Amino acid sequence: MFYKLLPICLILLSLGVSANEIIPTKSGMYDVGGFSLYLECYENDKPKLILEQGFGRSGSDGVWLDNIKELKDQYSVCLYDRSGLGKSEKGPVPFTINDNVRRLRALLSAANINPPYYFAGGSYASYIITAYNNLYPDEVLGAVFIAPPTLGYFYTMGTRWPQGFETDNEELKRYMEFEQSVLNPMFERVPENVDHMKSYKLLSNSNDFESKPIIVIRSKQSEEPYDPPFVPDVIAERMESLEQGAENYFKSLSTDVEIVYSESDKHHLHISDPELVVSKIKALTK
Repeated sequence: MFYKLLPICLILLSLGVSANEIIPTKSGMYDVGGFSLYLECYENDKPKLILEQGFGRSGSDGVWLDNIKELKDQYSVCLYDRSGLGKSEKGPVPFTINDNVRRLRALLSAANINPPYYFAGGSYASYIITAYNNLYPDEVLGAVFIAPPTLGYFYTMGTRWPQGFETDNEELKRYMEFEQSVLNPMFERVPENVDHMKSYKLLSNSNDFESKPIIVIRSKQSEEPYDPPFVPDVIAERMESLEQGAENYFKSLSTDVEIVYSESDKHHLHISDPELVVSKIKALTK
């Protein structure tokens, strides 16, 4: 049997491909309405899984590849770069969460990746998946949210500071200015020109996932407060209250919700705790 495999190995080596490297079945740029987004897929005859990214992150950065190696026996996997990130072109700005969803749907359609889909993704990805389910519920089978923010995270960042708030503490002033930058989708250092305020209203009106399986993987719980000690209590309590209500929010997403905690306190759990992430994504179809 070895002599039959040897020519294949030699071909792969000649192409600069290692034996354990996986090659996408489909990759490239696809028009989504006047500009193009980058898509990469590892296709087979299994259920389709779309991997969504956190805020400012691109699917083409390669950090999902080890996870995909473990998932491709159970799923046909695709991931992509949102507008202005990674290899994708930058479309019209600013945009809302629903615009992101429509672009994703147009991308999948252009690449002939037809629904329905399972979804998984870290952090901000949960917002996009929720919005996708709201707009196209018949196309969503279930999802894994990896270290997701609760609903209203960006909205709270921008609105919890009293109008006219002033301080002589330069550290606190910089902190406030950073948080209030979410009010301006065209802020020059923002990685994605999302209108967070409009998006919050759209997400607030989203439908739930009914009985679809939703698995929420949260980072290791900590006794540390969200804010640094120089933030006044009256301001800090809004974010603390949001965090305290997180589990109830996640439990309300569907009649079939599982919440698990990682032993890692990192945010990007598909990197720091890939075994847990892979096992829970696989559990979606069991």
